[in-house]
Amino acid sequence: MSEKTIGTLSKFTGIPAHTIKYYEKIGLLSSNRKEHSNYRSYDMRICTDIYECVKYRNMGFSLKETKELVKEADDRRLEELLAERKERIDEEIRSLTEQKRRLEIFRGEIKELEERLGKWYIEECGDFYFRSQTKELDYDGGDYLESNGLNLSALLPVSKTTVHMEKTYLNGGRKGYSWGMGIFPGKDRAWIEGRAGYRHVPAGRAFVFYLKITGPYVSDGSMAEEINGHYRRFRSGTPEEAFGVRLKITCDEEGNDWNYFKIFIPLEEK
Repeated sequence: MSEKTIGTLSKFTGIPAHTIKYYEKIGLLSSNRKEHSNYRSYDMRICTDIYECVKYRNMGFSLKETKELVKEADDRRLEELLAERKERIDEEIRSLTEQKRRLEIFRGEIKELEERLGKWYIEECGDFYFRSQTKELDYDGGDYLESNGLNLSALLPVSKTTVHMEKTYLNGGRKGYSWGMGIFPGKDRAWIEGRAGYRHVPAGRAFVFYLKITGPYVSDGSMAEEINGHYRRFRSGTPEEAFGVRLKITCDEEGNDWNYFKIFIPLEEK
């Protein structure tokens, strides 16, 4: 039977020479070697082995699994490995579909932010849930995010870093705010409704605007000044409370980090 060099075999099969060498190194393939030299040659039967290896690799099997499929698996084990791989692919599809959904939501939020930055609105906001984790900048005043069987960090960026500001802070004080995680769950909120440790802000009208800010904006009172400046264009006085939902952070050429927030202030019906 005629034999081929690795270069010729690579051209014949369409598989790169370095791939053939690596498959041989890990025991997936074998070659004929002449004594006292490193010259390799391959008979035609190796093409079947190469194609089998590539077939399974193209279905996403690991090299370890591929070796088992090519060298060891009987009919029963082949079916087991195919079924296991299908399950993993199904899970990967579910995961990627969810990632795509979150990406599309985030892109939509950024587009809305860019269109509405600096303007204010009265909106109907859905139910909002907030879990505080700090008291001002002290972690000891807050709570763990992963508790009671729910971890909102796993839902980022649908859930978002949020600052809650009380009236004492908005009145010019340096106290009365906390950081945590917030989420608008939409219609399907049974998974968070009534869960201990979460502040529920019922759906209703809210004063809303988008804010771009940098520096120690909460601790130095800058955010309170911005909120009051916008709010007083709508109504006199100071809000009872406000929430700042951070949408994104970007950096400029000077190294400043700019934080973009959706500020919403629940409004009492009058």
